[in-house]
Amino acid sequence: MDSYRRCTVPVVIRRLGTTPSPSAIGLVLAFVLTVSALTAAQAAHAISVEALAASPRNVAAGKVWLLVSSGLVVQSPLALSLLSFTLLALLTLFVCGSQVLWAAAFLGHVCSTLIVYATIGVAGLGDADRVRHVAALQDYGVSAIAAAWLGATAAVAWRRRGPRLMDKAPIVLSCLAVALFAWMLRGHLNVLDSEHMLAFGIGAALAGPRWKLAARPARPGFAAAASASQGAPGSRA
Repeated sequence: MDSYRRCTVPVVIRRLGTTPSPSAIGLVLAFVLTVSALTAAQAAHAISVEALAASPRNVAAGKVWLLVSSGLVVQSPLALSLLSFTLLALLTLFVCGSQVLWAAAFLGHVCSTLIVYATIGVAGLGDADRVRHVAALQDYGVSAIAAAWLGATAAVAWRRRGPRLMDKAPIVLSCLAVALFAWMLRGHLNVLDSEHMLAFGIGAALAGPRWKLAARPARPGFAAAASASQGAPGSRA
């Protein structure tokens, strides 16, 4: 049984695409813990939502730091959201690598928010009353980051599934299932939720073949150890 585990675990990790270093995994977990701590503080009313959440009106007023802080706290249901966020973070790290993970998290969250806010601002140039309510909406949560990570992992998986569309169908179905799950958690949508589609596209673009941020292959030493374990007596592939 031990030899079987030594064989299968490295092989599964290798097939995911990368072999993250312990420091890379620790950094991801530290980020998750930071989000968890801020979420707990907000739930306990030690930090107000207003201090963290962005809105088109506040960002237009120069409070640009809210573009970052708004992505450091999750919305309810808290436990389920944090669990799914953690699993997706680790999956993205193993599939896409550390560079794509962090680039997708930052650019997916910030850029998608800015694009939507700019669109709302342009729409309000002729009639400010038409966007007055939307401009004041509190916008916070990790969903745009999660959407960018989903786009990145989907892009990498899409390239690896082969040329046939039938082989790629599970990727499409998985993305639709995640989107349905996220909608069930929220239960409602507004114009600000269009950020998620933009973030998904940004994540997919960052993991695309034209970018050098694409997933790195497993480290040679790790791959050699996995190959040796496969050929060891009594091991099973």
